[in-house]
Amino acid sequence: MLSLIYAYLLHYLLHIPCFGLYKKAGKNPFHVFIPLVQDFTLMEIIGKPKSQAYWGLIPYINFLFGLTWTTDICNSFGKRSLWQHVVAIFFGYIYFPIIGFDKTTKYEGPSHILDKQKKVSRSIFREWSDAIIFAVVAATIIRTFVIEAYKIPTTSMEGSLLAGDFLFVSKLNYGARTPITPVAFPFAHHTMPFGLGQAYSKIVQLPYHRLPGFEKVEREDVVVFNFPGDAYQFPERPVDKRENYVKRCVGIAGDVLELKDRQLFINGKAQPVYKNLQLSYWIKTNGTSLTLEQIKSVGLNWYNDFLGTNNGQGYSNEIGDPVAPSDQLLADFNNYLYQFKDSVPALLTAEQIEKLKKFPNIQYITPMQHDALNGDWIFSKIANYYKWDLDNYGPLTIPKKGWTIDLSDKNNLYKYARTIELYENANAKIVEDKLFINGQPASSYTFKQDYYWMMGDNRHNSLDSRFWGFVPEDHIVGKPLFVWLSKDSFNPFLESIHWSRMFRSVKSLCK
Repeated sequence: MLSLIYAYLLHYLLHIPCFGLYKKAGKNPFHVFIPLVQDFTLMEIIGKPKSQAYWGLIPYINFLFGLTWTTDICNSFGKRSLWQHVVAIFFGYIYFPIIGFDKTTKYEGPSHILDKQKKVSRSIFREWSDAIIFAVVAATIIRTFVIEAYKIPTTSMEGSLLAGDFLFVSKLNYGARTPITPVAFPFAHHTMPFGLGQAYSKIVQLPYHRLPGFEKVEREDVVVFNFPGDAYQFPERPVDKRENYVKRCVGIAGDVLELKDRQLFINGKAQPVYKNLQLSYWIKTNGTSLTLEQIKSVGLNWYNDFLGTNNGQGYSNEIGDPVAPSDQLLADFNNYLYQFKDSVPALLTAEQIEKLKKFPNIQYITPMQHDALNGDWIFSKIANYYKWDLDNYGPLTIPKKGWTIDLSDKNNLYKYARTIELYENANAKIVEDKLFINGQPASSYTFKQDYYWMMGDNRHNSLDSRFWGFVPEDHIVGKPLFVWLSKDSFNPFLESIHWSRMFRSVKSLCK
């Protein structure tokens, strides 16, 4: 709800630069300060029906209408060229006060009436150019600074958010990042469609800057961020062109994080166990396999929730453990269950465990034990060095801006040097167990930005901070608001859509 209020407030504030324009048009300029009245007055100035003003009350939708109103404002004050429209769309908060107090600029009347009176006509090329440029500019501004669509590709948040959920992600809540890599193909992230190559150029690289937001990242927030693992997987990619991931922030800058026997502790305090948190268990039966009816009644998803192998073939989940295949038919799944009829490995919530225990063929359900972390990730190596695993991890302090560490302490060097080298832009390099900054050995270091610790709600099927470490502040993309579409990839079209999840808020799904 707060994000919707903030989105409206931004729309409200963007009227204020029109103070001089309202006055030129013979309207009371103080109307720019009155909610809704500011929109009614603007409709009179540009010659639009007053009913359009109500669109200004609807967060996010008001930005689309605001862009069309921007070009109408320009036309009503004689600013009809393409470049003037582009300047107004990008820099209206500067451009409108300039023309509002420019003595040579006159209010000419509603643009559509003027066009008829002056018999203004545009070539087909200009019409198409205006339409295409407006669409691209509008979508780019909204996608960069306001809201962006995002599809969840993996099952790491399964239970709360599903693979195949389509989200709208707000850039306003945490503050939108200004583009770091501005030269890029519109609507593409880092790769062109159809495998046509890189979708951006590093010919211009701007420093990181974030516009003021309405809130800070807090513990328990679900956050979309650029995957920090790309810093060593694809070191050539700029920060804003790295893969987008979604996880739950379980630790913020300055927190001391520790996992003990699956329980998460922050600063020594046990953290809440979310309703849909999934962990891995052995389901011990009396020798009869679970039936599909039992599985469905518990709310288990045979496609994602059962771990193991099928017909001797191995499959990998997000963290590299074997899982049930995603492309096998239901008959194969029955064979899979038969193989594990005595003891079935599965990912379960606490509620699902209670339901399963009521079945007569269930003898007991016990937690699975996890060994060392897999993969060649920075923090999986650190975890293995300290003999940490998925369920017992830390203690580990999350870096905070202004925090100074002693690098003569080998533990600090081992835990934080690679983070400094990759994310702090400190011209740092590790050489023979020493950190060199600007070519000189460093005995201490003060962090330049805040960091966060992200974990999936599907705790034993999540490639997260336990593997690749801290998420820097400059990697934060935005806050997911709601699911606008949810579908799986293993059912027929209409059956694949999860109707009950559509237009549900992320907050309600991730309680």
